[in-house]
Formats: sequence, C-alpha cells, structure tokens
Amino acid sequence: MSISLPDAVEIALELLGNDGGVVIGGNSATNNLRWANSALTTNGDAIDQTLSISAFVSVAGGVASGMSSGQIRSREDVEALVIASKASAISAGPSVDAMELVSGPQHSDFNSPALALDVAEISHISNGLSGIFGHRESQFFGYAEQSLDTTYVGTSGGTRMRYSERTSRFELCAKSHDRKRSAWSGQGGTSLHDVSTNDHFAEVQKKLEIQKIQIDTEPGRHRVTLSPSAVSDLMIYLLWSSAARDAAEGRSAFSNVKGGTRVGERLSSRKLTLATDPKLPGIETFDHVVNLGSSALGSAFDTGLKIERSELIANGILTALGSSRHAAQEAKLPFTPLTDNISVTDAQGHGTLTELASRMGDGLLVTCLWYIREVDPQNLLLTGLTRDGVYVVSGGEIVGATNNFRFNESPIDMLSRVIDAGETVPCLPREWADWFSRAQVAPLAIEGFNLSTKSDAV
Repeated sequence: MSISLPDAVEIALELLGNDGGVVIGGNSATNNLRWANSALTTNGDAIDQTLSISAFVSVAGGVASGMSSGQIRSREDVEALVIASKASAISAGPSVDAMELVSGPQHSDFNSPALALDVAEISHISNGLSGIFGHRESQFFGYAEQSLDTTYVGTSGGTRMRYSERTSRFELCAKSHDRKRSAWSGQGGTSLHDVSTNDHFAEVQKKLEIQKIQIDTEPGRHRVTLSPSAVSDLMIYLLWSSAARDAAEGRSAFSNVKGGTRVGERLSSRKLTLATDPKLPGIETFDHVVNLGSSALGSAFDTGLKIERSELIANGILTALGSSRHAAQEAKLPFTPLTDNISVTDAQGHGTLTELASRMGDGLLVTCLWYIREVDPQNLLLTGLTRDGVYVVSGGEIVGATNNFRFNESPIDMLSRVIDAGETVPCLPREWADWFSRAQVAPLAIEGFNLSTKSDAV
C-alpha cells in the first residue's frame, strides 16, 4: 500500500523516538522543453517524491545527528530510512551545533496532497517558439522549465510546515549560421505564462545585428557595465560565501585580519544593499528554516525558526553574515538565517541597462557570465568567462561587439569600484539557474574590471 508524504513524516517522527529529529518530505513535479537548431528536441514530465530524515541520537558527549534520504512506498521504506539515519548519527559523533528544536508553526494544510502541475505553461512556450523557428537568418537554441515543489516539514519539536513553490526558467540563444555570433536572453520567475517569447526573440535578434560590427579589444582592466544577470551570478556566490562561522575562524574573505569579522566595514561608497527576503514580491520563498544537516550557513537544529529579511550589505556597509544559532553565538553576531532569493539594489541607481551603459561613456557592456569558479577563498577571487555578447560602448553609444574574455575578480573588491547603477529588475542568473533562480538585481557599472585574457568562447 502506498503511503502519503504527510503520513510518512509522522511515521518517521514516531520511529525516531524521544531523541527526535527533522523529517522532510518532498514532491517535485517538473515539465521541461529543449530546442536546438531551430527545432524542438526533447520534452519531459517528471515527478520525484522523496523522504529525508535527520535523526538526533543521544551519545556520549552530547547529541549526534545523521541523515538518510530515499524514495518511499511503504512503512517499511520509512523504517529503513530511520534506521539508516540513526546509524549515520552514531558514526558521526556529537554535533557541535546541537541545540533545542523550537516549536515552529503548524500549518493547517499540512496534510493536504501535493499540488499537480499541468502542461499549460510549457505549451505556452512551445506555441511561441513555433513562430520564432520560421526566421531562417539565425538558429535558435534554448531551454524552458516549470516546476512545482511541495515540501512537508515535521520536527519532534512540534513543527509542521507545508510549502508549495513554483519556479520557472526560460532561456533563448540565437546563433549565426557561421557560429561567429551568439546572443542570449533569459527570464526567471514563478510562471512561464509571464514569458513573452516574442520579446526575447526581438532582444537576441537585436544583439546579433550589433555583433555584425566586430571591434577587437585587448585584455586588461576595463570600465564595464554588467547586466543584472551577470551581477546576480557574482552576488549569489558572495551570498553563498558569507558564512559567519568561516569568517570568525579566519577562513574567508569576510575575516578581519586583526581577528573576528569584517561586519561594520564599508565595502562600497555607493548606497548598495544586498538582501535575502522570503517576502520579496514575485519571488517569495521559505519563511522558516528548513535544514537537514549542518553547514557553514545552517543547522538542522534550527529547523522551524522564522526567517526575516536579512541585509548582508546595507547602504554599502557589511552589516550581517549568514549563520545558524550556534555559529552566530560563536561569532558573536546576530542570528542570520538566509533564504533562497537575492535582491541587489542601489538607492542612487536609475534607468535601464542600456541607459546605464550609455552613462558609462566609453567601456564594455557584458551581458552574461559563464563557468564561474573560485580561485582564492581568502579574498573571494573568482574566475570565469564572458559569453554571448560583449559590446563596445563609445561616446555613450553601443557601436559594435568585441571578443570574449576570461575574467578574474572578487565580487567583494568589485563593490568598492562601482561607479553607477541602474534600476533593480527581475533577472535569471545565467550560471546558477539550476540551483538559484529567484533574483531581483540592479545592473552595475564597474571601474577597472579585470578582463584578464581573451577567450575563444562565443
């Protein structure tokens, strides 16, 4: 006999016994569509249902925690996961971050079934693409996905939460037939119904037209305007690296060389604010902590705690670092749980990306980044590539396109060289869209952005 996720959560909590733990049931439904060479290639529908358990076990020296996860069809499957998670906890030994679970919210719809996902949104995209594929002067590639995740969270502290979250992603790439020109346009959000395929088509066609004029540019430190997508990719990595624990232990770019952290230090002369906020309109997300294990940014023992808006950078000043309760105590900082969205604003910023590039005068407009990797965690030095369009701005006008580059930049250091900003807008992080797509970010103009070498990437 099949078992529902709410029932599985309750059974697991019962089997965990007096030591307790955290149980998370997840139902993930997705529809996706791919196209290449101006033709639909694949589409798929999938439903993935899993149960994940973090067992707490009393051991010599404290409380241990251990995890297990898998698909479940019966009570026996749940029992096996509980046994595995307890064994994992015992082998791990006492947890340094062990704390009492809170009695979190008890959602009235906890026992409701997972929501169903239909194909209407993917059909909206496929219908829009049919007209685009008829334009033979370019070839089109891309991906669209709509997902609906229903998450059931139960803890032995009494927390019972149910979240349903919709996420959408659309990417359109246009290439010239000789493959020497390529342009990208993307959109994130919560519904593919919000996507105008014609608007994205017009954008990539306009970019390809500009790229007919090629202007060679030597590598070096350049004045650049970064698109919201490019800024979001860099700031998301900064967010992921903003752990109070690592900073307090002297192991991150947020560590103070004299000891402690850099909280309170001015990072930018601009009134820039980087925040996560579960109530950001249009990209709302989990407003309570949901953690299975322990990491630099969170702890299973915090599950059920309220998440408020957190401004890591406020008006240019580093004001907080992400943490669990335990890490916050160790770092002597306020408890700052983060959630899965990002907002980057500049109180002085105004205008569109094109208007910002025009105000730059002379420089380069970078539309998106790719293949971002960390080089040095001590100063958060990142490397990666520009892709699908770097444009030359001269006298405030976009006059052509140039070659691609490898860049080497620290997003923290970069903030000190922001000279202008545009209006905050919804965007799709090109690099991190598989894991993090809820973003509202301002384009930024940067002085001395390090485009270190030329790249053959298109």
